[in-house]
Amino acid sequence: MYKILIITNTHYDESIEDKLLKKRFESDGHLVDLKWINYDSKLDEFYDIIIRRNSWIEEETDINKYKKYNTKLINRLKNKEKAINIVGLDGIGKSYLKDFYYKGLDVIPTTDILSDALKWNCDEFVLKLRDSYGSGIGQLFVNKKELEQKYNSEYLIQPKLNFKSEIQAYFINDELMYTYEYSPSKWPNYPTPKLINLSSNEKRKAEGFADLSSVKIGMKRIDFLRLFDDSLILLEIEDNSPYMNIDMLPKELQHKVLDYYVNGIYQHIERALLKK
Repeated sequence: MYKILIITNTHYDESIEDKLLKKRFESDGHLVDLKWINYDSKLDEFYDIIIRRNSWIEEETDINKYKKYNTKLINRLKNKEKAINIVGLDGIGKSYLKDFYYKGLDVIPTTDILSDALKWNCDEFVLKLRDSYGSGIGQLFVNKKELEQKYNSEYLIQPKLNFKSEIQAYFINDELMYTYEYSPSKWPNYPTPKLINLSSNEKRKAEGFADLSSVKIGMKRIDFLRLFDDSLILLEIEDNSPYMNIDMLPKELQHKVLDYYVNGIYQHIERALLKK
């Protein structure tokens, strides 16, 4: 029997999928607890595996509290073999999008240099909190004049783009398991997504961005915007605390995804225990 901690926000509706994970682990006879990131650090040694799942918050007022506990959690667990999904690209903010942009990758233009943003051929901009971790909380939509007035170092700047849909590619370990499309977009109305198949070129693009994440065991989600010419540009890499839409999957695919995930975790636990 393994002792498993799943770090999730049980006050968040989306924790439903982590409850599915708990049930799946328990079906194999394991002890599973669900706790948020502020759990007692003395419990770290009790568990055989600590899995970070959907630990994000719902309210903007909780961001500072989240940042405090998140920093403590990362510093404590980032180098522990038995800790999964503790920190990835998205776990320390959105600045990686700026780095990707200046490297010439297919990513939504992102900068923290005001003069560069003012050169873009657009009339509206998005100010996204640098520490937004994968949420629309706190972002501002501004015109060029407002951009010059409101921009400060807490934000990254992106153009407000017109696009056809949002594409989310879901990975377990480094395996693409399924893809959802939100049309016209996920935020702010959250339409019901549909399962789609990516083209071979789109799949390679998703896999290429997934490879840039340091998360190799566990779950991650690669989000794209589909533009009106049907090309995909990266919106963000959710590799720290991603909602995976597992509860919405058709039952057969849901069972396949859960089985693949838990078996990968078991293999990781065995490797970690052998190193002790």
